[in-house]
Amino acid sequence: MKWSAPAVGLLLAIALVGCTPAVDASGPPTPTPSASASTPAELVPGSTLERSAVTAAVPDGAALSVVVPSDAGEEENAALAAVQDAAARHGATVRVHADTDAVAAVTAALADRPDAVVGIGPALVGVLDRASAANLDVSFLVLGTQLAEPTGNVIAVTWPGAEERAVFADDPASFSGGADYAGEALEVGLAAFASGLDGHVIALD
Repeated sequence: MKWSAPAVGLLLAIALVGCTPAVDASGPPTPTPSASASTPAELVPGSTLERSAVTAAVPDGAALSVVVPSDAGEEENAALAAVQDAAARHGATVRVHADTDAVAAVTAALADRPDAVVGIGPALVGVLDRASAANLDVSFLVLGTQLAEPTGNVIAVTWPGAEERAVFADDPASFSGGADYAGEALEVGLAAFASGLDGHVIALD
């Protein structure tokens, strides 16, 4: 069979169109993010960071409501004294709340409407865990322990001898070194809030 000239031209045109790659008028495709571009593991909320992650200065003049166990032992009292000394160096005002009912103590601290509610040691961790989850507009600073389920408004600062994550176990978490570390922990915790590290744990060496 003999092909006519118009028919041959039509077949060539179809072949050329089929071989030409499609052009996206919207521009070059957006590259798909690789796994390496995801959030670094050390910045996952609730993760532990080194002190070097805190880059801001300690803010001066903060209003702090400090909650301590009503039956505070030697370590808690030494930590409280160190916290008060550190707060005084930065012109912060401190109100201390201790009550036989831990819930009442934390409630009184919240009523102060402070810049941060500060809890010392693991004895109050259960109450602070629930209070921080129920008051997401309040900043909580936990010294010498970690919450079981921290929310984004909590920063914990730990140190050797006071770094366990409380999980409401029968055995109390260890707590020591308050006199040596608690004052520094307060300063680092306040600076961590200023650094935007809410929701993290800062570990002192």
